[in-house]
Amino acid sequence: MTDIYLVRHGQASFGEKDYDNLSKLGLEQSYLLGQHFNHLNVKFDKIITGTLKRQIQTSHQIIDAANIKVQPQQTNLLNEYDVKSVLKGFVGGRDLAEPELYDKIVHFELLRNAVKAWTENKIKSFLTETWEEFGIRAEKFLNLINQSIGSNCVLVVSSGGTISMILKQILSLPSSQFLDFHFQIYNSSYSKIKISHYGMAMSLFNCIAHLESGRDFDKISYV
Repeated sequence: MTDIYLVRHGQASFGEKDYDNLSKLGLEQSYLLGQHFNHLNVKFDKIITGTLKRQIQTSHQIIDAANIKVQPQQTNLLNEYDVKSVLKGFVGGRDLAEPELYDKIVHFELLRNAVKAWTENKIKSFLTETWEEFGIRAEKFLNLINQSIGSNCVLVVSSGGTISMILKQILSLPSSQFLDFHFQIYNSSYSKIKISHYGMAMSLFNCIAHLESGRDFDKISYV
């Protein structure tokens, strides 16, 4: 039996010049998660992250807090889908207005509509990755992680969209339910997958016990 802890990165820097960088809150969320794993006596014998800065920074915070000695591996299979290209394709290539870029409510309403259109294959231009290609990428990661049988416990650090696609495939869900996962996954949350000779199964989803147990409700974020 192999346990896969599938972690979404901590809060990134929405509205800043470099989004792909953990905010102060994101660093704290990730460190608290590492402390939580240490408290639970979870012993990781493999760590895999994407190649985005926010994912790597999250893994480093967890490693430091939990005093983990394992060196993380990196793969671009775990990177987030290209949000900018999905948005650009949805609006027909025009420049986004300031509220669409920097107002969280306006931005994420637009993003939700854009991602829905993407999952329905209604966006034909400006994409760096089609919906089908995104699914194939997640499938390749699942094939890779299947090779982890023999490891007891694996930490995987990725992003909300990619985690949602991975879980969609494990649960054999239709594309229409991708959004139900995608926009409710908390920063620094973890889901748990078990791999056995019976296959893969999800045993835990979107856990933020490291924030709830300390009543750190002000540290809970989606963005």
